[in-house]
Amino acid sequence: MSDPQLTRQIRRYCSDGYRLYDNAELRLALRSFYQAWLSIPKPQTEHEEAGWVLTAIGDTYFKLRQYDQAIESLMSAMHCPEGDKSPFLYLRLGQCMWDTKREAEARKYLYKAYRMAQGAVLFEQEEKRYIEAIADLCQND
Repeated sequence: MSDPQLTRQIRRYCSDGYRLYDNAELRLALRSFYQAWLSIPKPQTEHEEAGWVLTAIGDTYFKLRQYDQAIESLMSAMHCPEGDKSPFLYLRLGQCMWDTKREAEARKYLYKAYRMAQGAVLFEQEEKRYIEAIADLCQND
């Protein structure tokens, strides 16, 4: 994005969103993240900022256990510049898939996150069931 003022505004919305997220005010956090999204010029997915805004939206929906909305946001984030390079994005997408009983897809995304992060460190703060879902795949690494 070439407009530094617009980038600062998007970062402010996201900063507010993360503060609310950290305080477990997830609905308000979503509002801030959506304000950031609406600030990005169309087509949004051509801008790198869109990837991290969509990832934040997807992560918040994950915490709210609204997995279909989370999947939609996270899949869209993958189509943004640099979006497919985020191990966290693959982790969250895999978790959402697992929690919606889409085990084959979930294992693919969780294992990709594991490989991109070069091990289980990315999973340390997550429920053990997610790393257990790919334990058989990780034995070869």
